[in-house]
Amino acid sequence: MPSGSVPLWVPIVVGLLGFCGVLGAQLIAGWREDRRWQREVSRENLRWQRERERQHEERRYAGRELAYGKMIGLLEEWQWVLHPAKELVIKREESLTDELRAGLRSMRDEAREALGPINLHAPDAIRRLMRDAILAKVRLTDALLAGSDQYAEMDAQYRRSLDAYVAMRTAMRRDLAID
Repeated sequence: MPSGSVPLWVPIVVGLLGFCGVLGAQLIAGWREDRRWQREVSRENLRWQRERERQHEERRYAGRELAYGKMIGLLEEWQWVLHPAKELVIKREESLTDELRAGLRSMRDEAREALGPINLHAPDAIRRLMRDAILAKVRLTDALLAGSDQYAEMDAQYRRSLDAYVAMRTAMRRDLAID
């Protein structure tokens, strides 16, 4: 009767196959973990990149908002000086008072100082509209200060300055998504 013994090579082969199976399972698990880690790192990098872009856009928006606010405030203040000067010179055909002259000169000088931030932060279209609005007010201010007697032309300049200002303000509001 044959004995129930198993040849020696069978347990060795079974052991090697088991060892290869465990080793293969470990390699596959490690490969999967590396892929998961790469996806996680990639996702994290994308999240940080989006966060930096969002912060950058928030800083740009805040800079534009501040520059636009300053420019609109300046032009509104200038309008408060121009209106009485226009009424006095164009409507009543009188001369400017010393106080109005000083106010007009002061506003023209302030406009030069306010151009930096808006030229830095604003897109090209708004810079062009801002330049038109400023130049319209400068031309009117210069005509009023020079004592021009071209009342119809100065009145037209006054209207152009208002139109240029409204166009600029509308574009700024649209750029900031206020309306």
